[in-house]
Amino acid sequence: MSEAVVRRTGLACASLVAVVLLVVLARVYASSPTVFEACINPGNGMMRLVDSSTACHARETRVSWNNEGPIGPEGPQGPPGPQGEPGEPGASSGGPPFVWVCTPANYDIGNNSTAEIDVFNGSGTSANVAVHFLAKDGTNLAGATIPSAPPGTVYPGHTGATTVAVAADNTLIIPYMTGAGIRATDNGLLASVRVTSDQPIVVGSQMANGPPNAISCSHMVR
Repeated sequence: MSEAVVRRTGLACASLVAVVLLVVLARVYASSPTVFEACINPGNGMMRLVDSSTACHARETRVSWNNEGPIGPEGPQGPPGPQGEPGEPGASSGGPPFVWVCTPANYDIGNNSTAEIDVFNGSGTSANVAVHFLAKDGTNLAGATIPSAPPGTVYPGHTGATTVAVAADNTLIIPYMTGAGIRATDNGLLASVRVTSDQPIVVGSQMANGPPNAISCSHMVR
């Protein structure tokens, strides 16, 4: 075998040993930054690790490197994740839906007298308002006959998802008649009125069984 082939073979083996040694050292010192120092013989490619106090031989070149390289460039943004589950609906003083309740909205053992629900839109845009006349068991009485009232007299209000638009600074006035009976035992008799809006509103009621009785309805926060 020629001297050149032997030299190349030696260089290849030395390079392989150096690579293996670097991999082992990188694993050993991966937990903390470390500076390695070595002396390399350019003639045969041999490398030996030394500490900072050890001098290289006359024909060797001193090199050093860190076991941790510089931080690489930021990678491309990944695809968006799946959409989360929708949150639970609710109401609060800070956002819609705004819910108000007028209760009681009827007198027990009363006669049929006039009453009304007043809804003022205090926002700067039109409000979509729903007014539900409810019995004590939650039955929506819109369109139902008012107990003891003249024939054909029914409760007003909305059903389902029906709403009415109320312009800014306008007041929606809904007159109705109170019914006669006991609210606790008659599910056909009005007990409470619930008003829902997508804009800030103020709600009041008035019953006139005797002197007019105007009250502010309660804002619900859930």
